[in-house]
Amino acid sequence: MFTSLLDQVQQQCGEEHPVHPVPGDGAYDRNEIFTTLEQRNILSGIKTRVNAATHSTGSLYRAECVRDRIRLGGYRMWSWITTYRMRWKIEGNFSSLKRIFGEEVRATSPEGMFCEIRMKGNAYNMLVAMGT
Repeated sequence: MFTSLLDQVQQQCGEEHPVHPVPGDGAYDRNEIFTTLEQRNILSGIKTRVNAATHSTGSLYRAECVRDRIRLGGYRMWSWITTYRMRWKIEGNFSSLKRIFGEEVRATSPEGMFCEIRMKGNAYNMLVAMGT
C-alpha cells in the first residue's frame, strides 16, 4: 500500500517537485518501505525503534538510518535534522479538519468519497485563509 501511495504522490508532484524526506511513525518501520525509499533515492524520515539492529536484517538502508540516528546522538537531534517534527503539523491539520467536518463520509461510491473529501479539504483551506 505504501508503494502505491508513493507512486501517486510522485505522479502528482512530477519532476519539478521531487519527494524529499518521507516522515513516518514507527508503523512505517518496515524493511520493504526502506528498500522502496532507497530504490527511489528518497531520504527516510521514518522513526525506527530505539533498540533497532544496527546491522542489516533485510534492508541495508534501514540499518544505515538506524546508525545515523545513533551517530547524531539520538532521537532529538535526528528529528531535527530529518524534519520528522514537521509530521505533527500535518497531524494537527487533520485533527482540525476532523473536528470541524467529522470523521465520516456520506458518499457511497469511491468517486463520491474522493469528491466529498476534496470539498471538505477545500472548505477547510478557505476557513484557514480567512483566519489569517
